[in-house]
Parts: sequence; C-alpha cells; structure tokens
Amino acid sequence: MYTIFLVEDHKLMAQALVRILQQKGNFKVAEVAETAEEALERLPHLQVDLALVDVSLPHTSGIDLVSRIREKNPRLPCIMISGHNSGQYVRRSLSAGARGFVLKDNVEEVITGIRRVLEGGIYLSKELEEEKKQ
Repeated sequence: MYTIFLVEDHKLMAQALVRILQQKGNFKVAEVAETAEEALERLPHLQVDLALVDVSLPHTSGIDLVSRIREKNPRLPCIMISGHNSGQYVRRSLSAGARGFVLKDNVEEVITGIRRVLEGGIYLSKELEEEKKQ
C-alpha cells in the first residue's frame, strides 16, 4: 500500500480527499498539512511515497512548496491538485518539479494520476490535456 502526504488548506476538502484516497484508491494518507511551512516541517519525519499538494495555499503557493520539496527530496514525486483549470498553473507546476496536475473535481482522475506517477509516469487531467492541444 502506498502512502500519501496531503497538503490541503481547506479542512472539508482535505477530509474528503483522505476518505476517497483511502476507500477508493486504497492508499494510506500519512498526514495532512494545511500550509507549506507545516508541510516542510513534517515531511522530513515521514516515510511517504508521494506528496499531493494543493496549488493554492496560504502564504506560499503549492508550486513554490513543490520546488522546495524537490530541492530537499528529489526522489519524492509530487502531484499538484487544483480547482484551477489553467495552463499557466500546469506549466509552472511541471517546471517546479511536479510529476502531475489533477483537478479536484474528478476523483477518478486524482486516483489515476497518483497511480500513474507512482509507476514513474507523468499525468495531467484529461481536461488539461485537451486545453494543451488547442
């Protein structure tokens, strides 16, 4: 069973994601951090297989957090999760070292994206792939 570190500042969204990841994805969620600072403080003390990071966090963006995570732990894959369907966020996220970008509103794609990245691939939500082609 793979272990996920979730960084999500909205409590209800975090609770929903934890439940979905554990029940539908059969993943274990090691911990949930609400801020980038909290994530950077906790992460060195955890054994996780992947970080799932919200793009919009208080004080520091999730994109900046992924960049900092990758500096400290280049082998830890990170996926951005967002409600923003914007190519700009996707490009910045991938440049920061994220291995995927999924939209929060599609639970199945969140799970598919995590699995693809854990297998060594890169994953973008289908809607984002379509936007990229246009």
